Amino acid sequence: MTRRRSIRLAVSVVIAAVGLLGLPAPAAHAQLFGMSEQQEIQIGRSIEQQLAKNPGFVDDPEQTQYVTDLGLQLAKVSERPNLPWTYHIIKDDVPDAVAAPGGFIFVTSGLLQFVQSKDELAFVLGHETTHVAHRHAVQLAETDMMMQVGALLVAQFVFPGNYGAYEASQLTRQLVDARYSRAKEAEADHWGVIYAQRAGYDPTASLMFFERLETTEKTESNVITHAFEDHPNTPARVAALEIELRQMGYDVPAPTTAPATMGAGAAPAMPPGSSAGSGPQNR
Repeated sequence: MTRRRSIRLAVSVVIAAVGLLGLPAPAAHAQLFGMSEQQEIQIGRSIEQQLAKNPGFVDDPEQTQYVTDLGLQLAKVSERPNLPWTYHIIKDDVPDAVAAPGGFIFVTSGLLQFVQSKDELAFVLGHETTHVAHRHAVQLAETDMMMQVGALLVAQFVFPGNYGAYEASQLTRQLVDARYSRAKEAEADHWGVIYAQRAGYDPTASLMFFERLETTEKTESNVITHAFEDHPNTPARVAALEIELRQMGYDVPAPTTAPATMGAGAAPAMPPGSSAGSGPQNR
């Protein structure tokens, strides 16, 4: 099971508690559920508590502070700088990083071994920051909540009072592999380089990161590919980033492969009042 899927299951447990214990759920609106920022943060903290127990966080204050300091630089140039951004290193040798609602970002110890520069890590953290800043993580949680409520209603009508049956339906639901869409992953790459540039880091390091990832995928596909299976394929991501970086004014190779797309006819989401910036910047 990938760490990203573990986060999804942690969200499921938190939302299940809302339904089973009768805790207040987000208020209904035209789209059925609308999660407030306070509720978003509460879910993120609950996920943090669960991951602290299993698989646990690396007990290295200096390394954790390093990730936190860098992550906060990316968060401050995002569209949601005032969230209680929190960073942890997960005990896992597989290189990966995931974002939970409310500004909670988790990187694996394997990722810190994999990246070869602060600029590379800045891009990865910028990618995960996008998932929070653009509310991708909230949208996943809201979808999860709708599925949980649906399962609870079915259990109440078909198996009244039988929470064992409800738990079985929960298990079935958890086997559904819900992930960020490829479009949202491409959007996170797009804004990952923008955030890195805004924070004063070299966004072209994203290409070096992916070149090494592609090489590793060929030799350790059972590990690396599984960790990044919910992302667009690496050559397509590289091609999209090459186009992006050239538009930003960086002298990088022209793409030789079809780029990852944002979806049919879609463009990268740009929150109101934001700007991608222009031209290379030095740290």
